[in-house]
Amino acid sequence: MIRGRLHPLPVALSFLLVSCSNHSTLGLTPDDAATIAVSANVSGTLVATVVVDVTAPDISTMLVFNIPVANGIATGTITVPAGSNRTIMLRGYDAGGVETHNGSVTVNIQPGTNPTMAIVLTPLTGDVPITATLGSFIVTVTPPSVTLAIAGTAPLTATTKDAKGNPAIGVVSWATRDPGVAVVDGTGIVTATGAGTTTISAVFQGVAGAATITVTP
Repeated sequence: MIRGRLHPLPVALSFLLVSCSNHSTLGLTPDDAATIAVSANVSGTLVATVVVDVTAPDISTMLVFNIPVANGIATGTITVPAGSNRTIMLRGYDAGGVETHNGSVTVNIQPGTNPTMAIVLTPLTGDVPITATLGSFIVTVTPPSVTLAIAGTAPLTATTKDAKGNPAIGVVSWATRDPGVAVVDGTGIVTATGAGTTTISAVFQGVAGAATITVTP
C-alpha cells in the first residue's frame, strides 16, 4: 500500500506501477518490484528534464532515472524494488541544469500494481508547482496549454496508456478547476468564460492528465 497526501495543484505528473524489467541488476524476480511510468505536464514551467531518485534502507546504491521532456510533457519509466520505506524524490531542472522544482514521498511499494497517490514538486525559482500522480495508467492531455479569448473554444484530447504503453480503453472524465475561467464538456471541448488561468483535467482510473487554459480579457 502507498501512503501519502494528495495536493491538487495546476500541473500534473503521472506515474504507472507495473512489473519490473531490470531484475538482474537488483537481484529481483518479476514479483519483487514495480515499474513506474512517469508522465508530466510541465508546460508553463522552466522544466526541461525530470530526475527521479529512489532510496531505501535496503537499497545499497541510490537508483537514479532521467525523464526527458518533449512538447511540454515528460514521459519515461523507473523501476522500484518492492518493500517498505521507499523514498521517491523528484527534481525538475531547466535547460541550463538549474534545479527548479523538487518533492518527495516515502511509501511502501508492493509487487505489481499499487494504489494511486500524488506528490507535490515545490518550485524553487518562483515557478508554478507540479503535482506528481502515481497510478496504474498514464493520461496525457494535448495540447498541454491553450490560450483563448473570452467565449472562445478549443478541443482537448486525452490519451490513456497501460503499463506497456498500449492504449487503455475506458471512459475519461473531464473537469475544470475554475468554471469562472473555462468550462469543459464530456468530449474535451473547452469554452472560455472569463479572464484568468485554470486547469482542465482528464481522469481515467484514478489517474489525471491536465492542460493549462489561459483566457485573455
